[in-house]
Parts: sequence; C-alpha cells; structure tokens
Amino acid sequence: MTTTQHQFLLEPYKGSRTRHRCPGCGKPREFTRYVDTQTGQHVAAHVGKCNRENKCGYHYTPRQYFLDNPTEEARAWLQSDQHLKTYTPPPPPPVDYIPPRYLERTRQQLEHNNFYRFLVKLFGEAEAARLADLYKLGTSKKWEDFSGLPVAFWQIDQAGNLRQVKIMAYHPETGRRIKGKTRIIGKQLKPGGNLVQCLFGEHLLSAAPSAPVAIVESEKTAVIMAGVYPDCLWLATGGKNGARWTEQEVYQALEGRNVVLYPDLDSTEDWAERAKILAAACESVEVSTYLKDNTPPEDHREGYDLADYFIKRLLSPDQEQTTAQADQEAREGFALPPGWQWEELNLKHGTHRVLIDHDGLPASWNYNPRTKRETLAVMIAEQPLVNSLIQTFDLQL
Repeated sequence: MTTTQHQFLLEPYKGSRTRHRCPGCGKPREFTRYVDTQTGQHVAAHVGKCNRENKCGYHYTPRQYFLDNPTEEARAWLQSDQHLKTYTPPPPPPVDYIPPRYLERTRQQLEHNNFYRFLVKLFGEAEAARLADLYKLGTSKKWEDFSGLPVAFWQIDQAGNLRQVKIMAYHPETGRRIKGKTRIIGKQLKPGGNLVQCLFGEHLLSAAPSAPVAIVESEKTAVIMAGVYPDCLWLATGGKNGARWTEQEVYQALEGRNVVLYPDLDSTEDWAERAKILAAACESVEVSTYLKDNTPPEDHREGYDLADYFIKRLLSPDQEQTTAQADQEAREGFALPPGWQWEELNLKHGTHRVLIDHDGLPASWNYNPRTKRETLAVMIAEQPLVNSLIQTFDLQL
C-alpha cells in the first residue's frame, strides 16, 4: 500500500447528496463519483464506481476517461507518474458484538418490566409474552419507577449478533416514555468495541424472507404494531436518525423486500425523501399516509405515531369492541405489496378475511411452501394461536 494520495479519489460519503444514480444499472444512490482533490470538482458525471460490485460492477476510472477524451491537460497527466500511483485507504475495523450472556441476563424479571406490564394491559398475558419473546425484550435494573423496571430493547442483526441495546423507562399504565430515562449502553458491555447499530427487529427478517416489512421510528411502536397487525414484520429505526438507517451498511438488510414506511406525524415529508435512498436496495418502498389521513388536528400537534393512534382505541372503555375496530382499521388501511390481496373464506364459523401473497399462499407463511393452502388458511383464521405456535417453534408444515 502506498501513502501517496492519488489526484483523483472516489468521493467520501457525506450523506445522500454524495451518492448518485448509477449509469450502469440505473439504481439511485448507489454511484460514487471521482473527484479531483486539487480542485474539489467531479471529473465527469459518469466517471465513478457503482457500490453494487457483485450485481452491477460498473467502474469507469479517470484514467480511462482521459484516454477516451484526450486533451492537453489529460495527456500531460497521463505522461506523468500520477496515474500509476494508487491510494488504498485502510480497511474499516471489524464490527464487534455484545456477548450473548448479557441478553440472557436481561431476560429475567419480565413481570417487573413496566413496558411489558403495559403490553399485558393492551393485549393480555399470552400476547404480551409472545411479543416479548419475538423481540427478545429484556429488563434492566437501571431505574425503578412505579414499582417496576425499564425495558431493554436489543438490536439483533439477521445473523443473531447483538449490535446494541437501549434502556428506556415507561409508565406501566399509559405506556408513555419517562423523559430523561433513556440510555444506550452497548459501550459499557463491550468497552472499546466497534459497535455498529442495526434496525431494531432486524433478526425477524431471516425467518420470513418474503414477508412484507413495515418500518416505524420507535421500538415501542414496532412491538405494539406487531400485536395489532401481525401480518407484517415491524422494524424500528430507533429515532429519526437512529442506527444511521439510511446508510447502505444498515439498509442493505432490506434488499429485495417490499417495505412500507410509517413516519410519525411530524416526519412525513422527511421520510418521503429517505424512501428514495432505500429504494436502491428494496423491491418496493412506500410511505404511508395512513396516520396523517386518520388523525384529528390535535394529534398532529402532539406529533403522534402509529402506536399512539391504536393505543387510544385499545384503551377506550369498550375495549373489546375497539380492539376489533382497531384490527379492522389496520387491515383495511395498510398498504400491501404488489400482487397481495385479502381473500374472503366462508368457514363454518362465518366469513373470515385472510391475507394472500402473490404466490397464492397465506402471507404470514409464504416463506414455507405449502400444498394445503386452504387448510392452513382455515387454521389461521379460526385459531390465531396457530400463528404464535408456528413462529415460536419454527414449524415446517
């Protein structure tokens, strides 16, 4: 490796404005242009390298450009030794992970976890336990409020590695976050480690490679919406800029997926711009206006998110009726991937609506090929517990 810097370098990443549409494959936000380090200017719009090395491989160098477009300046540069020199930046340090033993320790005392207590209030004990297991919710002893403890939201990648953990305190009755009591503590568990965050809930992607993905901002919202609308995989960014989710090393986990973004009410326009970045990797990306279209002005002023909208219905006096209403609203209002549809099944206990994917299979299970589609659909429609059993034990039907 030489330390003599080349006159022309691939432009360092400084946000989405430094990534462009590739002239080779046409993918947006995947093309890095070469810049002249002496002038700071791009060489030409098509001189650069596609980030999708395996799928595209487009790489048009300044040397080839000057050979193809000879000028006096280009010839002088080619006759010098500048174009023979290479500059290889040092490789990024390897990603470190939090040891699994820390997650296991937090899986204790769930009954004292204030966020879990709120889930029980919303959905009942069985469903709360399912959601806690699905997202590997933990309990921290960092603070004590209302005779309970804060929740540990673990960031787990598709390979099952622990990337980061966020401790958050919630009110067990209202589900509201207690201000000033949020900590990201991964560095304490892995001192000096190179911890790179991922989307909360990313570990769910590997178990369901074809299921539609819904992305929200907060971890709390992802967990609650997984109880309201379990047909999607619910992931969270952990904040407006959480996990640096619009950088390629993070959003590449969504490659080939059908994704719907559900921004908070104060982030709709911002997320519409971010959707353009994710489109480079995803099969499809939509930004839902469901929340914006179905909330009154006072909710807009509060900056409500999707969970707030459904919590109001789940906690109303007539909870049984509003739970069914919330479920129906969710199923009718959420965007579906292309080719997916609701199908009415006439069963002995009445008519049931089942979500069918583009392969004609019940959507929740499309990643396990079935031959007895209607039988499985009937089981799911008549007994939702089948959902939990298949997911929990990874049954091959």
